[in-house]
Amino acid sequence: MPSRYVYQRILYNEYLRVSKVIRAMSPDELDLLTQMQIARWRELEQRKRQQKQKEAEREAARRQVENLKRQAEDDTRLAQERLNSFRKILLSSLGTNLAVDWEELLDQRQMPPFQFDLPKPNREQIRLELLGPPPVEREVQPPPLEQPSIWEFFLPFLRHRRLQRQAEAQAHYEREKKQARIEYLKRLRAYKAREKEVVEAYNAAVRSYNARLRQAWQEYRRARKEFLAQQQAHNDAVLAFRSRYEAGSPEAIEQYVKMALQRSTYPEPIDGEPETHFDEPSRTLVINFWLPGPEDLPKVIEYRYVASRKTIKPIEMKQKEFEAFYDDIIHQIALRTMHEAFVADYAQHIGAVVFNGYVHGIDRTTGKPFTSCILSCEASRKRFSELDLAHVSPKECIRGLKGISAGPLILLAPVQPIMQLDKEDDRFVQSKEVFDQLRPEDNLAAMDWEDFEHLIRELFEKEFAHSGGEVRVTQASRDRGVDAIAFDPDPIRGGKFVIQAKRYNIPVPVSAVRDLYGTMIAEGASKGILVTTSYYGRDCREFAKDKPITLIDGENLVYMMQKHGRQVHIAMLPKGDPRRGVRSGDRPISNPLAPPRTTNASREQTSDFQERSSESQEQTSESQEQTSECTT
Repeated sequence: MPSRYVYQRILYNEYLRVSKVIRAMSPDELDLLTQMQIARWRELEQRKRQQKQKEAEREAARRQVENLKRQAEDDTRLAQERLNSFRKILLSSLGTNLAVDWEELLDQRQMPPFQFDLPKPNREQIRLELLGPPPVEREVQPPPLEQPSIWEFFLPFLRHRRLQRQAEAQAHYEREKKQARIEYLKRLRAYKAREKEVVEAYNAAVRSYNARLRQAWQEYRRARKEFLAQQQAHNDAVLAFRSRYEAGSPEAIEQYVKMALQRSTYPEPIDGEPETHFDEPSRTLVINFWLPGPEDLPKVIEYRYVASRKTIKPIEMKQKEFEAFYDDIIHQIALRTMHEAFVADYAQHIGAVVFNGYVHGIDRTTGKPFTSCILSCEASRKRFSELDLAHVSPKECIRGLKGISAGPLILLAPVQPIMQLDKEDDRFVQSKEVFDQLRPEDNLAAMDWEDFEHLIRELFEKEFAHSGGEVRVTQASRDRGVDAIAFDPDPIRGGKFVIQAKRYNIPVPVSAVRDLYGTMIAEGASKGILVTTSYYGRDCREFAKDKPITLIDGENLVYMMQKHGRQVHIAMLPKGDPRRGVRSGDRPISNPLAPPRTTNASREQTSDFQERSSESQEQTSESQEQTSECTT
């Protein structure tokens, strides 16, 4: 039975994934039914989208909560690890020896071998560039052999014509071959005639190559010599520092222990920058250590997720708990520092260690910064070696060592250090500026002796400027044989330097060098420096040889002044000139950083022999690298 609906339309909703057939009696009815169905689907689609959005929001909220909880757990774990790194400051150092490894300090690098990457001149390549490839004889193809035709048996003239054509082709081939040979020989003669150009170009290239090879070789030798000199100077300084430490030089002991303690690693923000001073008579090492303040230590013990606010809240220690934590950390640092100093001192020069713990803070009543010592303690090597640091209570241990503190350390109450570091000297006087007032016509040999001492002080301040050193001038009546004292903080080359300045117009007597050496011993200095406007005789240099004494004569003094931008000169004053006299007890200065005019003789001989040997080997290698020229 046929349907009574004449019109129909199929609808499909992709989002809902449904379809429907719309039937109607008329087009208008079909359109109306279609619009009604589409409207119902849109309503369903909107409700479904809203439902999915709510589900997605609930899922996102759930994931956010999980992420926050996970982040709180991770942050708590990191906070606990950070707190444990502070709680184990002492235990983590017990298995570590910070003694300086002298072999690591030595520069043992090898100078890379000589390399010259420029290719040698190639004669064949030069010939190709100038003349091109050699001429090649033109190839002439022989004529093809014409096959006889069957008609030649019936018509003999065809055979005659074929043979005639072959003879003509063969003759043409012979002429072409001969012509090609003639042309080839002509081009070959012309090509060979230009061989002189090739030889000249090749010889020029060889000369240029050898010149550049010699220049590169000289630069390499110069760089190698400079490298070996710097390496030797560095290694000599390391070995000299080691010798001074093992011999018991107070300055070397201070610098050595400071180097060892600086290698100790602490959790941030503890920087572990100590100051050291060794008192030789009592064999006591004083260590001034900058401690962290209460605000520098971590307080958070846990991170907790707060569901009502959907945030992470840090949970800090209670005040009493943090005070105990801060006290424990400070006492651990004190024990650790003394332990590291005793262990690193393998020569056992240190009989006792005094630890002074300093801290920076802000006075809450005035708002001004202050610095105070909040903990001071002392321990002998014998007493300290009897401690079992792995099981002691740091606070009780410090108390047993008669440590001094004023109540809870978190209050930063100052105490008087048991022993203080003192680098001040009552002989020091106010510096006088002389260097910038010098003129080219000024004669250093005619200067006032007091101005000359201040000039030398300024000169050495400039020499020590790169290492942060300090140079001080002493009073003339209380100098005890010292014109100036330099403090160089460099752990290897540095130390305390005794400087004497002698504005002389006569040769320096050997007694002046002997006096300087005695002054060095009395002052506990690591180096003596003698500077003069005059010169030194052989007896002075022989006495200074193999001793930590640097002699700087007038010539070197002028060079040092010129290096720092002052054009000066020295002219010896004639006899009878009233300016020639010097004060009684006048003394010399010299520069530890300037290379001495004379060095250890055996070391020079060894160095000269090694240099001559290396030069002979280099010359042999160079001769092998050079390319010989050729003749036509």
